[in-house]
Amino acid sequence: MIENDIASNSLAHAYLLAGPSGIGKFSIAKMLVNILQCPNNLCNECSVCKQIQAGSHPDTMVIKEDGESIKIEQIREIIGRLQMTKQGEYKILLIKGAEKLTPEAANCLLKTLEEPPQDTIIIMTTSNIREILPTIISRVRLIKFSAYAQNFLKEALRPLYPEAEEETLDQVCSLSMGKSGKAINLLEDSALLASYRTMYNMLCEFLEDKPLYTKFKLIEDIIADEKNTEEFIDVFTHLVRNRLHKGIEDQSLQAEKKDYYMNLLSSLEETRGLLRRNVNARLALESLALKAS
Repeated sequence: MIENDIASNSLAHAYLLAGPSGIGKFSIAKMLVNILQCPNNLCNECSVCKQIQAGSHPDTMVIKEDGESIKIEQIREIIGRLQMTKQGEYKILLIKGAEKLTPEAANCLLKTLEEPPQDTIIIMTTSNIREILPTIISRVRLIKFSAYAQNFLKEALRPLYPEAEEETLDQVCSLSMGKSGKAINLLEDSALLASYRTMYNMLCEFLEDKPLYTKFKLIEDIIADEKNTEEFIDVFTHLVRNRLHKGIEDQSLQAEKKDYYMNLLSSLEETRGLLRRNVNARLALESLALKAS
């Protein structure tokens, strides 16, 4: 869709790239920025390309969510810069994590989306489109990203990582749940892959009929490091999906157990959403543990 917009000279004034985290949205957004700003169609060698890579290009502005909200003051400052005289063909604003916009910031941005300055393009990415104002969605060109089928992802990764063992590729594609960025991180970071494998083994025990205090102790260990919570949800989701699919395929899953896994997957997604909204991690994960018991 983006390539067609460029080729036909029918670029939208605003884009929203929506899909799971680790799927490649921001990489595509950055590539689009480079293509539009580079006078040589993304040569990666000219001064413009080097400025963009260094984050110092005067006509390219980037706002990245850093776990906190994107506030109205940040949007006002950027909008002021969009009004300035441009040096190149476009003024481009790239917002990573648009779901982090506060209501005030979103409404401030909405005014610019309704009446954008000439030759201005706004590109946003989000991992949670439900948190984006419908009025913003109605004023952008929406491009949805989805996870890859595991077999497709494996075939794409194999020539890039010829030294990787088949078992490792299978496990990485499964653990990443079809997210290409996550799969690449796991293949290139042996410590991260080892951590995921350890978490997987811990969660196999977590699903067993263990005392609740044992599960709460695991959660205590997890929340000691904030980065572990996302890993916990990812691996837990992977484990439950695998057990559900395997049980359906070999017809060994009783209806009661199938309902349990389906409800648990819903609870996992609900917990993921709560954590994204900075709800207390301990309360969110302990509530999940109760549902998993």
